[in-house]
Amino acid sequence: MADKSLNWITLLGGNDRRGGTAAARSKGPEELVWKATLGESIRSSPVLSERVVYVTCRDGRLYTFDSSTGRERWTYEAPAAVHSTPALSGDLVLFGCDDGAVHAVDRSSGRLRWKSEAGGAIWASPAVHDGVVYVGSMNGTFTAADRLGGRVRWTRQFEGRIFSTAYVTDPLVYFGCGDGRLRALEASTGKEAWSFTTGEGVLASPAFVDGLVLVGSEDHLFYALDAASGALRWKFQTSMGIASSPAVAGGSVFFGGKDGHVYALNVADGVERWRSESIRSITAPPLAGATAVYVQGFYGLTLSFDAASGRELWRANLGGSLQSTPIVTEEAVYIATYPGVLYALR
Repeated sequence: MADKSLNWITLLGGNDRRGGTAAARSKGPEELVWKATLGESIRSSPVLSERVVYVTCRDGRLYTFDSSTGRERWTYEAPAAVHSTPALSGDLVLFGCDDGAVHAVDRSSGRLRWKSEAGGAIWASPAVHDGVVYVGSMNGTFTAADRLGGRVRWTRQFEGRIFSTAYVTDPLVYFGCGDGRLRALEASTGKEAWSFTTGEGVLASPAFVDGLVLVGSEDHLFYALDAASGALRWKFQTSMGIASSPAVAGGSVFFGGKDGHVYALNVADGVERWRSESIRSITAPPLAGATAVYVQGFYGLTLSFDAASGRELWRANLGGSLQSTPIVTEEAVYIATYPGVLYALR
């Protein structure tokens, strides 16, 4: 069912962290292909590669399913709850666990290859760049470890919790922190290059495009910062906090607000292109393509909007969707819900 060429390998689809998708579905899913009920709730997003869907669950397990049939391939059991979205890198599946470690699991067998301690419970998704795994934890520790073997290269300790999944470039790694700062560290050493202070915690994961780092804060503002210096380029005011990580496509940046609106802003200057009607609280990251934007609402809605105008294209209501971002392909839509059900729809 899923295109073999599709690699939906981590949070927001790919390591560019933009949330982009080439799929442009003109109408919503109408048919259930399969569903799988897991042992607990799901707070992460599914990922997809080579016709296998991977999803973590608060029951401590990493599940794998055939994307066409829903047949379970294998299951890996961790010693604690898992809130972290998996990241696929070569022959490994990487995810953080509430036991305070990054787990690296063999994609073929489901066996543990290595564990790397990261200081505290990990809700962020690991970011992989040039053979190094970067991740922050709930006790404020940020860690860089070797992709092969998990040896820790460096760590930094901060005061705020880190929910934000890092964006890594050469030479900097960017992430938000619960102490209200967006930080840029040297990827090779962990030395701080700059930090930018907002009015509240930065829970969202930043996007990076055209020399800008884009992220929202719980202080009700969305920021565009110069990636090299951290200087403020522009900011945009909303009416409530922002936990939704942004998606970028076609010169626009899209994000959801806790005020229930999906916003579309010009990347270059922050001018509002459109906002949706309020659909109650949105904390999940949207997906964005050339023609359509997709987002899940706090109370179970999955919606699609025209990327240019904000006109609603379709909606599906399965109930209980929360932090998860759907996988949208031309052939199917994969949705994980908070009650612990994974759906494949078409």
